[in-house]
Amino acid sequence: MPKVGFDDFADSLGTTSEDISRKCGHIINGVDFDYEIIDGDSRDHVILEVLMKIEADRQTIGAKERQETWNNGWGENLKDFIDSGYDLKMLVPRFIKPNKIMRYKQNYIRSVNKDFEFNYYNVFREWIFMTYFKDFRNIYEFGCGTGFNLVALSKLYPDKNLYGTDFVQSSVDLVNKIGQAHNLRLKGNIFDMINPTESFKIQENSLIFTIGSIEQLAGKFEDFLQYLLRNRPGLCVHSEPIIELYDNDNLLDYLAVKFHQKRGYTQGFLSRLQELEKEGRIEIIKVKRLFFGNLFMDGYNLLVWRILK
Repeated sequence: MPKVGFDDFADSLGTTSEDISRKCGHIINGVDFDYEIIDGDSRDHVILEVLMKIEADRQTIGAKERQETWNNGWGENLKDFIDSGYDLKMLVPRFIKPNKIMRYKQNYIRSVNKDFEFNYYNVFREWIFMTYFKDFRNIYEFGCGTGFNLVALSKLYPDKNLYGTDFVQSSVDLVNKIGQAHNLRLKGNIFDMINPTESFKIQENSLIFTIGSIEQLAGKFEDFLQYLLRNRPGLCVHSEPIIELYDNDNLLDYLAVKFHQKRGYTQGFLSRLQELEKEGRIEIIKVKRLFFGNLFMDGYNLLVWRILK
């Protein structure tokens, strides 16, 4: 049975095995990353399941009613966090579901470990935190949800100033409660990425990051992008679904594109950054498809850029 090891993570992230071992070896060595590739009739069954999901799906990203959905969802996490005596395990977002079938290297795979996706994500998150975040004093996550990424970041860098923003109050309340309960340098703020608040300023020596939040803007990212260009953070790091990275000649990628489009996730963000790079306004440092995701799409890709002087 194949297993995702140091070389595989290095290939996924575009680095070396030595780098992966140094930064993430403690996670990889403690997790079962065995899997099997699904083929034959079983693969056909998975494809049918995906097709039926695409056809039946009625969720519309960016719809007005989604704000209430997010507010209620993060509100449930807030209640669970308080009721548990401020247990940080209650912060894992509900959309990260235990699942034994995922996408990996343009195949469907079945894992032995039901938390395979969450563990893979932990390796990826640890690596980007250690690779890009260490030289910045202030870190901002836009679209922070439950704040669980910021909590992980605080364990690596307890002396950094961490800011979590979201467009619903329950998320902000949760982030502030986490900071108070665990004595972290963490503060939550209301911020609508579609309608940026100009009074909210990014400090000097800052990095901003998003994880799965630009996807939720339904393509309405231009005002947020212009906000970043005006506020000039030192570095911008994104982990997002990027439709431009799929291969339309590959069946699984073709299905992922259809799912991406049916939901209405953001398209064109990478292309817009490439335009800004041609204009000499920014430098794109890294674009990397991880070739990993859930049953329906590759939700984890890496995009790093900076504003030029």
